[in-house]
Amino acid sequence: MCVIIGFVIEWSKVVDTKKFEFLDHPADVKIKSFGGDLPELFINSALGMMAFLYNSEKIDITHSDVIEVEGVNLDALLINWLSEILCLSDTHHRAYVEYEIEEFSEIKIRAKVKSGEAKAKDDIKAVTYDELDVAKENGTWTAEVVYDI
Repeated sequence: MCVIIGFVIEWSKVVDTKKFEFLDHPADVKIKSFGGDLPELFINSALGMMAFLYNSEKIDITHSDVIEVEGVNLDALLINWLSEILCLSDTHHRAYVEYEIEEFSEIKIRAKVKSGEAKAKDDIKAVTYDELDVAKENGTWTAEVVYDI
């Protein structure tokens, strides 16, 4: 089992390079995320979801939490990770914008996550398995996730 420790990406660095893109979908929201490795892919997937919800507004960091989730495989781990962040964001009215991966394997992720008070501009009901695709393409990890809106 590969464990990666100490990986950080901040909201403010999203604009510097392509971390995610919004894809066409007939009824819901579909986001494709990119990463040089799996921890970066998971972070960029979360940042893409936050960008949809909060339209990349300036967020003042006021809170820090530790999020730990598990999954039976990589697909389940990604869905559980995004679902947990979505739930916390909805419950606490905060945008999660800075991530430090403390532990990562293909069935577990533990991260220190920083957030700030924010009002969502859009709504996501659920993270779905519909059309889910996690793959490595030309040395870059990608994930396509459909969100029910």
